[in-house]
Amino acid sequence: MIKNSLKKLELKDKLLALIVPLLLLAAWQSAVSLELCSPLLLIPPLTLLDTLLYLADSGELTINIIASLNRVLVGFLIGGLSGFLLGLFMGLSPFLDRFAGPLIKASKQVPQFALMPLIILWFGVDELAKYVFIAIGAFYPMVFNTYQGVSTVSKRYRELARVFDYRGARFLTKVILPSAMPSIITGVRHSLGLSWMFVVGAEIFGADTGLGYMMAAARNMFQIDIVMAGLVVIGAIGFSINFILQVIEKRLLVWRFSSDQGASK
Repeated sequence: MIKNSLKKLELKDKLLALIVPLLLLAAWQSAVSLELCSPLLLIPPLTLLDTLLYLADSGELTINIIASLNRVLVGFLIGGLSGFLLGLFMGLSPFLDRFAGPLIKASKQVPQFALMPLIILWFGVDELAKYVFIAIGAFYPMVFNTYQGVSTVSKRYRELARVFDYRGARFLTKVILPSAMPSIITGVRHSLGLSWMFVVGAEIFGADTGLGYMMAAARNMFQIDIVMAGLVVIGAIGFSINFILQVIEKRLLVWRFSSDQGASK
C-alpha cells in the first residue's frame, strides 16, 4: 500500500515536472505565431526541429558532438585526476591540508573564465589550451568533494582497520575509498558538469570543430536556428550526463547505507 502511494507521488512529480517545459513551449510557439517576436531572433519550434534533423542527417552535428566530448574527456581526466589525488592526500595528511588547503580555497574564488586570456597567452589557442581550461573546471569539485569524503571517514572504520592491521594500499582500498566513494562520485558529477560547460567557452575562443565552434560560426552568419539547435543539444547532453551519474550516486548511497547498517549490527 505504501509502495503504491509512493509510486503515485513519484508519477505526479514527474507529470508536474513536464508542465513548465510544455508551458514554455506553448508560449514560445504563441509568441512566434502572433508575431510578438521576430522569427529572425526567435525561430519557431518546428523550424528548430527541422534544423536539428538537418544537422544530424548531414553528419555535422555528430562530428561536432564527438569533438566536444573528446575535449571534455581529456580535460576531465587531467583536472579530475589531479583534483582527486590532491583531495585524497589532503584528507589523509593534516599537514598537507594546512599547507595547501588555504591556497586552493583562495584560488577557487577567481572566476575560471577570467583565466582564459592568461591561458591563451601561455598555451596559445591550440587543443592544449582547451584541455587546460576544461581541466581547471574539473579540478576544484574533485578536490573538495574527495577531501570531504576522505577526511570524514568514520573513526570506527579507522579503528577497525588498525585492529586488522590494514596499512598502506590495503587501508586505502578497503577502508578509505569505499567510505568516501559517494562523495567522490558527487565530485565526478560536478566536475563533468563543469567540464561540459567549459568546453563550450573554450571552443568559442578558438576552434575548428565542436558545438561551441558550430554556435560561434552560426552566430557570425546570423543563423539563429543553428545557434538554438546547439543550445538544445548542449543542454540535452549535459542533462543526460548528470542523470546517469545521479543514478550511480544514488546506488552507491544505498550501498553505503546498507553497509553502515550491517556494520552497526
